[in-house]
Amino acid sequence: MKKAGRKPLDTIKRESRISIKLTEQELKDIEEMAEYLEIPKSSFARNCLLFGLEESNGFKRTGLLKVAKGLKKTSEFLNQLNTLKTQ
Repeated sequence: MKKAGRKPLDTIKRESRISIKLTEQELKDIEEMAEYLEIPKSSFARNCLLFGLEESNGFKRTGLLKVAKGLKKTSEFLNQLNTLKTQ
């Protein structure tokens, strides 16, 4: 006899956890979107995280992450120079 219901989407057991801090507004946004989609807020947050990782991997493959990292270092360097100038 066939079992009722759908098959699990994946069979990988999720055991790892992370803790993050959010602003009240960020948490409210997550709660509202999860409620709208009728899914647990942890599932919505995980989906957002996975989407962001997928996008970041795409940026890495195209070299855009390397560019962004270089821009960040350049910005930090310029801020240090500006700080030295104003002292």
